[in-house]
This record gives sequence, structure tokens and C-alpha cells, in this order.
Amino acid sequence: MKFLKSPALTGLFILSGQSKTPTHKNSLLAFLCFMTLGLAGCPSSYQKLSTKPVEKVNDHVLTSKQFANQLARRLRNFDALAAKDPNNIHRVKEEILRDFLVKSLTLDWARAQSIVISETMLDKEVDALRANYPDDLSFRRSLAQENLSFSEWREELRYSLVEKEVFKKLNEKIKPPTEEAIKRYYEDHKDRFKRKERIYIQQIVVDEDAKADAIKVDLKTENFAELAKKYSITPEGKNGGVVGWIEKGSVDYFDPLFSAGSGLQTIKSPFGIHLIRVEKKAPATTLPLEEVKSQIIRALKAQREQAEYVAWLDAQLRSSKVLKDYELMNSIKVDTRGAND
Repeated sequence: MKFLKSPALTGLFILSGQSKTPTHKNSLLAFLCFMTLGLAGCPSSYQKLSTKPVEKVNDHVLTSKQFANQLARRLRNFDALAAKDPNNIHRVKEEILRDFLVKSLTLDWARAQSIVISETMLDKEVDALRANYPDDLSFRRSLAQENLSFSEWREELRYSLVEKEVFKKLNEKIKPPTEEAIKRYYEDHKDRFKRKERIYIQQIVVDEDAKADAIKVDLKTENFAELAKKYSITPEGKNGGVVGWIEKGSVDYFDPLFSAGSGLQTIKSPFGIHLIRVEKKAPATTLPLEEVKSQIIRALKAQREQAEYVAWLDAQLRSSKVLKDYELMNSIKVDTRGAND
């Protein structure tokens, strides 16, 4: 798709949002998407400009205004500097095109398969999600922060339900992995199922040496768990100081415990002074097949689902008509301004 440039025409689409960068935590940024491409014959109508298609997939159309609004909305997740980076802008633009393509193909296939989300089903999902908010005002404010109207949000939710049904139907034909496939995966990926040396520990953590010394004396006559509940300043204290299994190398200040003898051990860390009892030790080992079988089945299923989806998507692309106007897409420029600019 080619169009002639018109220097006299500029369209503007604006979306405001909070910057997510720590240095701009409280600053309001306006993401401005400028349209600098006109139609042949130099029309001056904003309506014509805003309804020009950036992408068409069969009978689905993504207009320049819709594209610009999506671009601005996605750039809200960047700080002001990153939002101006040409590489980031290009990547986000390509993501919008790709997502619209996939969405269009999914909707067309769902329609061909008579997959329909009823209003009753949609209302039920809407009610379930709105229930996560304390009141309707909070819910509406959340939509406003994303620059979404209720109707737009509702249609996005409808699509997510359609997408879920499409995936369900695609996965119906996938057969569960055989025992042979499970065993082969286990042998080919045994390194993933190795477990390092472990210790099972219980601890009391305090913030002063004097307290640690006093507790050491109390431990000669009192229960460790009760003292942990009474004195430990870390969360597991309320559970009697039980930390559980720790793998070697996972917490550096616990590593000396693997070579320490029996009895109470004292360690200092950024959290305080730890009085630790090593309850059990387990050597490094490879987990048996039966213990990781469910994990392997999930991995194999995910592989097959991905392969099925890729094949399905390729088939949809081959049977669809897709047009992209890269010149129009590239003409949509980005600028960021503070709230008071």
C-alpha cells in the first residue's frame, strides 16, 4: 500500500499515563503520537486520516487512530527516555501489528468453528473480575489509568474468552505422552533433575549478641521451637523457627553449615544473629523418574501444544489476506511531555 505525502496534514492522538521509572515516579507524562502522512490529493479531513488502515487481515481493519492509541498505551510502561528510543518504538509497533494479526486470525477461526461467547458468559466473567475491586469507583479508575472505556475493556475480555476456547479446541487433538516418550525425556534431561546436597534447619534469629547468648543458655532447659516463637525476629519464628530444606549454594551464609559438626551453630548475616540446629542432611542425588513424572508430562504437553499452535497459525496465515501499510505506520511519531508542558 503506497500513499503520497502531504506536508500540510498532521493528525495528533494523545494518551496520558504515569511513568514507571523510579526517577519519574510521580510525574505525569503525555505520550503524543503524531500522524504525518496524508492521502493522495491532499485531503484535510482528520476523519479520513484517523480511519486509514495500518493493517488489514481479511475483513479486520486496524486504523491509524487505533494503532496510535495502542502505541501510546503500551509506551506508558516505559520511562520517558526509553519511550523515545527508536528501537523500542519500532519493536512496540511491530508487536501491535503481530498481535492484531493473531487476534484477527483467531477470531476468524473461532467464527468458522462456531465458537461464540454468549452475553451471559461474558457478564459472568465481568462480574467475577469486578469483584476483585472494593467498589465500582476503584474499578472505573483502574480502567481510566489504562485509558480504556468500559466497552473497550469488555470487548477485550470477550476476546480473551474466545482465545481460551480456541486453545481448548486446538489442544483436544493432542494425545498424552507415552511411557516411552516420558522415559526418553527423563534420560535426555537428567541434569535438570539433579538435586544438590541439602540440610533441613530450624533457627532463632535475634538482633543482638547479648540476646543470642541468653537464648543459648535457655536452650539447655527449654524447647527450641517455643523460644523461636518467643524471640525470633524473622517470619518463620512463629512456626517454631522451621526453615525447612536448604540446598547447598542457595544461601551463601548457610553454606558453612554443610561442613559444620552437630550441635547448635551460630551464624551472622544481614538479618541478624542466627542460632541454628541442623535437623537432617541429604546427599546430592538425581530425582527418580516417578518423582518427576508429572513435571515431565507437563513439559511434553507444553511442547506439543506449542507445536500444534505454530502449525495452526501457519495454516491460518496461508489462507488469509494480510496487508500492512508500513509507510503509514512509520509516519506515526512519538513524543513525551510532562503534565505541565
